[in-house]
Amino acid sequence: MVRWPTPALRRLAACLAAASLVLGAVGDAGATPLDAREVGRLERGETVTRPETVSRGDRHYVGGVTYTVLDGTKADLDALVDDVASWNKVLPMTRRARLVDTQGSDRFVELSQGNAIVSASYTLRLRREGNLVKFWLDPSRPHDIDDAWGFFRFQPFSSPDGEPRGLLTYAILVDVGPGIVRGLFEEKVRTVMLSVPQRMKQKLAARLAARRP
Repeated sequence: MVRWPTPALRRLAACLAAASLVLGAVGDAGATPLDAREVGRLERGETVTRPETVSRGDRHYVGGVTYTVLDGTKADLDALVDDVASWNKVLPMTRRARLVDTQGSDRFVELSQGNAIVSASYTLRLRREGNLVKFWLDPSRPHDIDDAWGFFRFQPFSSPDGEPRGLLTYAILVDVGPGIVRGLFEEKVRTVMLSVPQRMKQKLAARLAARRP
């Protein structure tokens, strides 16, 4: 069980509102900080998910914000994010992920996702800024969805047992476009997207376990 001193919990609950504020600004909605129940869930090693739906003009986005506590350092998480070949293990329903371009420090990753019923291919542009990795759809390349954007943020903190840990905040909004995908699969798409941090947590834990003597 993860345990933090009470002052750290208060600071955590305050700073976690930032991701919701970002999504709330897009949707013209207010954001609320995590409550004691949600912080308690994080203490117990659980994942906290806040779904969001945003409509603006002809755009209709689904997604949300997910919070989870990871074992490891920022360098460990960076290595996982940079290992594009492993994305098919981290991103659900991903058939292929490949690095197709770099521009300065920005990286462009082409994704092919889906199943036998529905599939989509598109390219994400990723940019790292300190503890933040932002990503968004590259509209100049072929894309089967209308729009997507979001970020990962890793906030290291000290735990009483001395082991490195951090809070991963993951935010994503996707407009899959009009048609049958939106009508029949939108909620499935949301559920799958918001499961990414939990899958990253499992993958990172496996990597750390493999390094132990």
